[in-house]
Amino acid sequence: MLDSLLSFSDKPAWLVLVVIVSTFTLEDLAIIGAAMLAASGRMDPVLAFAATCTGMFIGDTALYIVGRWALVWPWLKKKCQHDMIRRQIDPLQEAPVHQLALIRCMPGLRTFGYIACGLAKVPGWTFILANIVSIVAWAGVLFGSAFWLGRQYAEEMHELMWWLLPVAVFLFVFGQRRARKRAEAELAAG
Repeated sequence: MLDSLLSFSDKPAWLVLVVIVSTFTLEDLAIIGAAMLAASGRMDPVLAFAATCTGMFIGDTALYIVGRWALVWPWLKKKCQHDMIRRQIDPLQEAPVHQLALIRCMPGLRTFGYIACGLAKVPGWTFILANIVSIVAWAGVLFGSAFWLGRQYAEEMHELMWWLLPVAVFLFVFGQRRARKRAEAELAAG
């Protein structure tokens, strides 16, 4: 079944679009999926990595813009009053590059963190440069690891892929929710 979905189009543009859009929902899983596509020969590794980084950059920038727009639109500002967002504004104003690196590595904080960047008035060029560096570093480690493992165990994994994929998605979503709840509980505790 996975083969029939991936053979929907023989054009790499289709797979590039799928990778870019998938980063908007489950970013880390999209990185691993792109690496597996590259390891299996369905995508060029450089193209897969570039598509992953492009999707991450687009999503992060969109969230940053939402935060900036919330500064001028009262309706949007009300929507951005989550404790996880407000908690990150002061550290972002003090050390934006350091905080952006931490946000990238902390599950469950990315959405809130990039909106907070806009609300904290992190300068655009600072955000862009720090974000690009953190994207390349984070995606590089995950992509490289998954690509290497995919190359090493491609034959064994091909047969198990349909069983492992739902389990991986479930574990990832469960882990993200648990990390977010833990972070919110720590925030509530003070």
